[in-house]
Amino acid sequence: MTSLLTATKQMSNEIGYFVPLADLVGQVYAHLDVLNTGVGGGTFSTATWAYLGAGASLSSINGAGKGILRDMGRTVVSSLRTFRKVQLVVAGSNSTLSTFGVGGKAGTSDGEDYYTGYIELGFEGNGKPAPVAHFGR
Repeated sequence: MTSLLTATKQMSNEIGYFVPLADLVGQVYAHLDVLNTGVGGGTFSTATWAYLGAGASLSSINGAGKGILRDMGRTVVSSLRTFRKVQLVVAGSNSTLSTFGVGGKAGTSDGEDYYTGYIELGFEGNGKPAPVAHFGR
């Protein structure tokens, strides 16, 4: 048996984290997969925590190197655009120290539990990639 891949690997499943290279406000999306297929479809809209209000969520994505987005290991391709699910790691508040940076609200119906959302990665010239870089593992 050969140890070579039978197909070109497009994206590593072990990326780890992303770090913003520029302002990400308004570039993190909520995905409502109404059919629960996980392979596309549904609708994308800007995640509420990523453009409204102030506080830990916006101050962590409003400039280069200001925060860390944990890769959640899920990719959605929709209309020839590639999105990757991420979760904001909130640093510094007493309420998130015991949860290893997990903040936000639970049980939302808009697909934004615990500061999660999708960033666009772009693929073969389709879509505008979010200004992020891989960071550690």
